[in-house]
Amino acid sequence: MLRERYISLQANQVMSNFIHDRDLLILLDSNLNDFKKQIKVMENMAKKFKLKVPSRPPSDFKISQKINEISDKMIYKIMYNDFLAQMQGLIRAIRTSTTNDDLRNVFMKFYLGHLENFVDWFKFGKLKGWADIAPAFITFKAVEAEKLSVNEADHLWNHITQRYDNLQQTQFYLTFIHDPDFKVIVQQGQMVLQQQIERLEKEANHFEVPLPERPPAIMESPVDPEIVEDRYMYRIVLKGMQAAIELHSTAAVETTRNDKLRGLFVGLLKKELTSFDKFLKFGKAKGWTKVEPMYKF
Repeated sequence: MLRERYISLQANQVMSNFIHDRDLLILLDSNLNDFKKQIKVMENMAKKFKLKVPSRPPSDFKISQKINEISDKMIYKIMYNDFLAQMQGLIRAIRTSTTNDDLRNVFMKFYLGHLENFVDWFKFGKLKGWADIAPAFITFKAVEAEKLSVNEADHLWNHITQRYDNLQQTQFYLTFIHDPDFKVIVQQGQMVLQQQIERLEKEANHFEVPLPERPPAIMESPVDPEIVEDRYMYRIVLKGMQAAIELHSTAAVETTRNDKLRGLFVGLLKKELTSFDKFLKFGKAKGWTKVEPMYKF
């Protein structure tokens, strides 16, 4: 993450020399300040853990000449792709940082700040006419001013499908869970899933997105097999939460037409990140998480 931040910092510094639009320059400078703060935090953590770090870029990069062929629109799109790459790296860091809670929380803070900057960056490009908008999802129903794009309809459908599967799996596991604390947590998760499903179904119906089949109302087994251990079920649920983080994040950054729907996906992501952090700590306290190889310093 530190290496990627160095590259982004240098790229932003170089591009700032060719910007003509003053508003774009102000927005880019704001991103540069955030990058510098994050770099400082990661450098301090690397020092704490005695990690070998990559070489730092130059402190600044100034060119007095303006090149007309390098347009503000081109710079916007280059930085937009850089935003996406940074967010993918941060999500992976959050999902895989299961040993050190402090480091994971740092990455979560970075990501949420980066997500806010990304939304501002996209809305700015939308206002300027530089952002690429996906084709609209067409129905015969009269729509509001803000339509739904094809990929947004797909994200909405995928969310509902995954939440149906999650709910069915949760109902199934509740039949076999023995640990009372684990059972309470899973029951709370079941209620959250049901609330999210109702919200997603409402949005899908509003935009006439076809709904998939719902899971059975009841999932119970007359047999309590000893091989279905709480530890095993916990790990499967944890992997499901990691997958959900990826799903929410992708939907949030790829929802380019409908701002309201993007807000829904961002809310789901924030909720999932908080739940994942708490659920991971619970499993560590129970001794159910797998112990990964330790970095010695």
